[in-house]
Amino acid sequence: MKIDKSIAARIVREAAKASESGLLDAAWVEKVERLSRLCAEGAPATHIAFLATAMLAKAVDRRADLFAIKPKHSIGNPNAFSARTLCHKVLVPLAAELGFSIGVTGREPLNNQPYFRMTRLDDATPVSDQEAFDYTRKLVRELSALDDEKPAREALRAFIAVRRRYQTRYTKLEDRSSVTPDQLVLAIMRLVNENSEGGRRAQAVVAGLMDVFAGPERVVSGRINDPSRKYPGDVCVRSIGDPNVWEKAIEVRDKPVAMHDVLIFGKKCVDMGVREAAMVVVSGAQQPLDVNALNQWANSFGIGLTIFPGWPSFVEQALFWSGEPKPDAARRAVGLIHQRLIAVEASPAAVSLWQSLVLSP
Repeated sequence: MKIDKSIAARIVREAAKASESGLLDAAWVEKVERLSRLCAEGAPATHIAFLATAMLAKAVDRRADLFAIKPKHSIGNPNAFSARTLCHKVLVPLAAELGFSIGVTGREPLNNQPYFRMTRLDDATPVSDQEAFDYTRKLVRELSALDDEKPAREALRAFIAVRRRYQTRYTKLEDRSSVTPDQLVLAIMRLVNENSEGGRRAQAVVAGLMDVFAGPERVVSGRINDPSRKYPGDVCVRSIGDPNVWEKAIEVRDKPVAMHDVLIFGKKCVDMGVREAAMVVVSGAQQPLDVNALNQWANSFGIGLTIFPGWPSFVEQALFWSGEPKPDAARRAVGLIHQRLIAVEASPAAVSLWQSLVLSP
């Protein structure tokens, strides 16, 4: 089944407009809220994007088989449809235009786990958070049982109304903050220690600080748990002379690491031609690493390998080499970290906490 993208887009626009009227399906509002809470607590936000895709498919054509989400694996099923295409071509651009969150910010939301590997929704693909996935599947079964497009459109309307509240809005934080370098370190520590979010918060901080040092146009921050990630580190800096060359690669760990973890990362950098590697280790339970042994290993491969044990040393270096006075760099870091928190799909709670930590009273 090919779902007409122009019809799908029209239905999304109509649902978005209708969602502003206040006439919403209360049951679906609560269901979307519950899934949103589960994802905010750590479950993959991809479930939110998938639920929206299933709603839209059913809203366009009641015959859509919401479990047969990859036609090439459903030969002979005329109602199979490409969930990935529908999400990518319709929901992603319209969510950005109309101001509601589908949970993830990438161009290909369903290219993430667990949907990346699935052939069908019920094919027993392993999932990292069973509760959230089971609840998503339950909601999809409810949608599948509908014999008309209208209730599916009402569900989509409720989804948009709820998820509009989860859409983070950008603000020019650096203009409203008077944070000092020392205060910046304390704010970062509180942000990351309050909730790891699977490493998202720490990675956003490192990416934002590298933005201060090198400029956002040179800094790439890989997506958490991205099966197609091809970067040497969590955060990488492109060369000024050749954007195809990685100048630096940084791995961010907010859980304890062992020597072999550092060596594996270092070897990946060697294999990918990165001459300058660093690991930021910020867990309070981190045991001392044998830096001399690591340096000898790195020297034998002709690369630089730096360990930053905690936030103070990393923040100090990033601000010092930023090319501007440290107080100015600290204030600029506030806004750049804020943007990276959104880009890495940290929770709305993380963004709100960051604002509360860095804004002047």
